[in-house]
Amino acid sequence: MNKALMYVLSFVFFLVNLSAQIKIDKLKDLWKIAIQNNPNQRVYALKREQLGYDYKTSESFYYPQAGLGFNGQDNLMQSVTPVPGIIFNKPGTVYLQFGKHYTYNSGLTVTKDLFDWQAVFQSKIARENIELNNVQQDAYTQMLKTQVGQYYYTALVAKSSLSIAEKDLFVSDSIYTATKQKFDEGLMDASAVNQAEINKNAIQQNILQSNQLLNQAVANIKILAGLPAKTDVAFSEVAIEKEAEKEVNTFGEDKTLLPYKTSIDISLLQQKEQKAAFIPKLTATGYFGFQEYRDRFEMSFAKNAWSDYQYIGLGLNWPLFTGFANSNKLKSNAVQRKIAEQNYEAAKEQSTTNDSLLIQNLDSYEELVLSSKSSFKLYGKNLELARQKFKEGLISIDVYLKTFQDYLVAENAYLSSLSNLLTTKASIEARQ
Repeated sequence: MNKALMYVLSFVFFLVNLSAQIKIDKLKDLWKIAIQNNPNQRVYALKREQLGYDYKTSESFYYPQAGLGFNGQDNLMQSVTPVPGIIFNKPGTVYLQFGKHYTYNSGLTVTKDLFDWQAVFQSKIARENIELNNVQQDAYTQMLKTQVGQYYYTALVAKSSLSIAEKDLFVSDSIYTATKQKFDEGLMDASAVNQAEINKNAIQQNILQSNQLLNQAVANIKILAGLPAKTDVAFSEVAIEKEAEKEVNTFGEDKTLLPYKTSIDISLLQQKEQKAAFIPKLTATGYFGFQEYRDRFEMSFAKNAWSDYQYIGLGLNWPLFTGFANSNKLKSNAVQRKIAEQNYEAAKEQSTTNDSLLIQNLDSYEELVLSSKSSFKLYGKNLELARQKFKEGLISIDVYLKTFQDYLVAENAYLSSLSNLLTTKASIEARQ
């Protein structure tokens, strides 16, 4: 087997493995994958290419237009010209027909717009549409990073929950075994056994829910990151507490506002374009061709059969009255500009309010996480003390079960606060 074939097979094997499994070390790596592979990002790229061609098309007025043409005309009824009859020694007026019955024209027509402000503004609008597509992509990228970050942290919290639940399940099994043994010995009633089993079932339900949450988060990450459905997404071992403790140092510009600003610019150009409809247009035209006249339906390409026919001219078109169409369109564009400005102001106020709420939520969730984490650890210590006391017969099973229930409640409160904090951070980090 030659080396070239071996290299090709090795590369294909690498691509297969790459598409089969992907490991995420940190959120920024996942962002990079999503920005490169998200289907909507590819649509924005294609849209940019399309708008680029539209812009080049709009610049065509800078260049002359040329076309070859041929036409033939059958003068069915030729016009007559009154001529004094005295020329032909006849009284009165004689009506004569001039010209041939058949006329042929063939030549090159060249036209060039010398003065057309509407075309100028249309070209500027086409260029601004490219910018609108770019800022729309920036806004979508921010939203994409937010969603990817939220699902990433959801997956990490779900994994952390599963890790804790596995330990809880071991404790609940030991409690259930102990209560069942005492019940069999006649030292305890059935309610304690039932409560121990209820706690065990609750932990198993938490495990199932955490697995479901993890699977849902991974599925959404695959969709947003443009990964094949069969891709195995693995997350590096990340201390979720450390992620929660990271400070958010920057709060960048809200890119969702950019399309509103660009829409205002476009509406202003559209208004100027409509004003240009009241300005005259000047066009230069040149024709370089040949003519042939025949009395019968035939053409000849013999020498001197065709006569040169050339001209150049200027055309001025000044719309004086268009049934108020241009005036009403101008008023409509003015209203459209006001709508764009109103939408921008409303979006800006909403963004300011949301930013303020994000900061408030961030501060609140940070305090909640610190408080719930401390309580969770303390309940964990109490649970261990209760286990030792129960083992030595210093407390009843009811007290031990109550301590375990409090521990589970504290655990859920901590994980819930942690999830809310990380979700909030994802929205802020996407603005970096």
